[in-house]
Amino acid sequence: MTANPSRARRPGGRTRQVTERLWAAALDILAEKGVDGLQYEELASRANVGRATVYRRWPDRDDLLRDVLARFAETSVPIDDTGDVVRDLTAFLHSFAEASATPAGRAVLQILLRRVDEADGLHRMGTELLDRRTDDLQRRLDRAAEAGQLPPTEASFVNMMLAGPVQWFVLRRTSPFTRGDAREVVELVVAGLWRDRTEWSPEPSQEG
Repeated sequence: MTANPSRARRPGGRTRQVTERLWAAALDILAEKGVDGLQYEELASRANVGRATVYRRWPDRDDLLRDVLARFAETSVPIDDTGDVVRDLTAFLHSFAEASATPAGRAVLQILLRRVDEADGLHRMGTELLDRRTDDLQRRLDRAAEAGQLPPTEASFVNMMLAGPVQWFVLRRTSPFTRGDAREVVELVVAGLWRDRTEWSPEPSQEG
């Protein structure tokens, strides 16, 4: 569902401003037209830069898409550590839901959900991004286990259990996924992690 997932280029000054405009324009085009509609000519026009500027930053479109995916995850779905893992997972899940419900978020989600035989390099990019996010989540879960708030557990499983309900809400789009929904999902997942581990005694969450 940071340490950050990817250190997308972080230039400074005017160069950074141009790159920010390009990232934003790329997400807008993805949201409106999908991956096939992301063309450099339109991207340059929307970002108010020359086409050569786009090609200079991303000679290969796969590099652009990888940066866009990483940037979206980095800015939209942070994994914090307040010392309360339930609170942190709730905030993480709610942020993921809000980001996924935006037009740009739905476009990114569609990229990540593409079938392997249809995606070419996109599936590989999505897998790389999810692997990095899983590593970040694993570090947070490991710290929670050290603090006695969770039993030792695999981040890939937890991420699957957390992200599934969000994707269901986003794809149906009949109602917003609230922070209360996020809290309920997290508490159910955490309770499930403790099942059959009677030798452990989880510390209560500090969040009311």
